[in-house]
Amino acid sequence: MAAADAVNQASRLSEIGFPEFTTKLVTDVFDALVSANMRQTEAYVSLLKEVSKSLTDYINDTKDDIGGDEIMLFLSKVIPPANASGDSNEPTKLKVGETLTTGATGEVATLKKALVIPGDTNENVVTGGAIDQNKYDAILDAVAKRIAADKYELLKEMVKLGILRLVVEDGLIETRLTFSTYGSSFYQAKSKQYNRKNFSFRAKARTGGLVSLWCKASASTAYNSVSVSTAEKVNQDRAGSSVNIFGQVRINFKTDYLPLND
Repeated sequence: MAAADAVNQASRLSEIGFPEFTTKLVTDVFDALVSANMRQTEAYVSLLKEVSKSLTDYINDTKDDIGGDEIMLFLSKVIPPANASGDSNEPTKLKVGETLTTGATGEVATLKKALVIPGDTNENVVTGGAIDQNKYDAILDAVAKRIAADKYELLKEMVKLGILRLVVEDGLIETRLTFSTYGSSFYQAKSKQYNRKNFSFRAKARTGGLVSLWCKASASTAYNSVSVSTAEKVNQDRAGSSVNIFGQVRINFKTDYLPLND
């Protein structure tokens, strides 16, 4: 019976493991919160570790990580291309074979000023005359060091502002289970009716002139009817069962942290 099957399915509710599912959900949520908090703390510790280095050490450790896009962007602002209209595909005038202008307000003086790092002679790589490959590579390295120094100063300012943390103040964990089962059986039989009717007519005649006296004519008809009819019969057998089981777990929580003061 379908009803018995429905009840049998409902009796297997324990096989779904709803309590186990809820337990894992709550555990995973709290693990995620703790992990997120740990990652934020680790990021701040890493920041403190970087700014604890001297400027020279920080530059030497990070200058190789400065990408070419950052270097070209720096040079495009300090030494823009010779074609000021913007038609040139070159981001900067600085390239092998080019000569920078000299003088107090020339391109050499402008580039030197932009590359100054306190306590370093970084700007001395810029000299007058034609730019060969060695001079070009030295200038690019000096630009990378200048960008690294800027990042060092930025990190120091971030440390002064303190740690930035994302803290969950209020949350809701909700699990819901709706278990429905339904059984039904149905049977139906219908009769059919068949009817066929045929009618035919056949005739033949012979006439003509002098022999009309001997004219012969004949005609015949035929009618056939076949009818088969059965009474319509419908048998139905229905059985149904519906079982609804509803479960819900709601947990409201708020996070907090204990400052580690000496």
